Amino acid sequence: MRSQAAKLKEIMQQKREEKGTPEFNASSTRTIAIASGKGGVGKSTFTVNFAYNLRKLNKEVLIIDSDIGMANLDIMLGVQPNYDMGHLLRGECSLDDAVIEGPAGIKLLSGITGDDSFIDIQNDAMQKLIELGDQIEKNYDYLLIDLGAGAAKSIVNTILAAEELILLLTTEPTSVMDSYSLIKILANHEYHKSIKLVINQTEDEKGAAKTAKRIIKTVKNYLDLDLTLVGSIAHDRKISAALRKQKPYAEIFSNRKAARDFEKVARKIAGEEKEQQASGVKSYFHKMVGFFNKHVK
Repeated sequence: MRSQAAKLKEIMQQKREEKGTPEFNASSTRTIAIASGKGGVGKSTFTVNFAYNLRKLNKEVLIIDSDIGMANLDIMLGVQPNYDMGHLLRGECSLDDAVIEGPAGIKLLSGITGDDSFIDIQNDAMQKLIELGDQIEKNYDYLLIDLGAGAAKSIVNTILAAEELILLLTTEPTSVMDSYSLIKILANHEYHKSIKLVINQTEDEKGAAKTAKRIIKTVKNYLDLDLTLVGSIAHDRKISAALRKQKPYAEIFSNRKAARDFEKVARKIAGEEKEQQASGVKSYFHKMVGFFNKHVK
């Protein structure tokens, strides 16, 4: 007699076949979307310094800059990419050509500049995406996807496709409300994964904890989703100086409190045991194509 686990596996496989979703091998690469409900909360600065601290932990990190229309990670890292993912999918360059190395060995890949570009090429690019995902899984421990602010369709789709989500907000009421609005949209799309909260630009840890407690309780009560506070980052005017120097703040101001905060968050997330095996980068790309296919039908 077959075990319940075997029966469950068969049922899940049937569901995947009905949806046209292939079963990819489990991967050790963690795919993390980094989002915010509104602009001006320091999301890209967080992404750069999170990546820097993962590198300090000897992790290989690739960032995809997916902030359509406002991509600025190349400027923050002091690099000039010659190619983006669009070039990759059209076969105009290799992954090695498109990925550019920044400070501390952080690797950056510029995303496609707009949804339409992805839609135009996606029918011929599925195999290229799977091959790209395979290369990323072989070479990187983390794929960080730096998203634009807000809740545009492309942002929501990316969050739904990624394995994990870090949501950045501040203690300001507008930031809290916009974050709640984004979470509500995710809930309407049957999002069920735990969301990692980072409270940024804080004046004191007590205020950050109060903000986190309020939104965690509200989301649980009204949307039945779990939020987890992974840390807060102190406000520091020296972050502007780091931006001017085009270096990670945590690298050049390593003794300041915010730098220690970035390190704590990175260590906490890196130290987490996965609740389940990672679905992998190939699965992420496949889901993204599925969302865009649905969008144009």
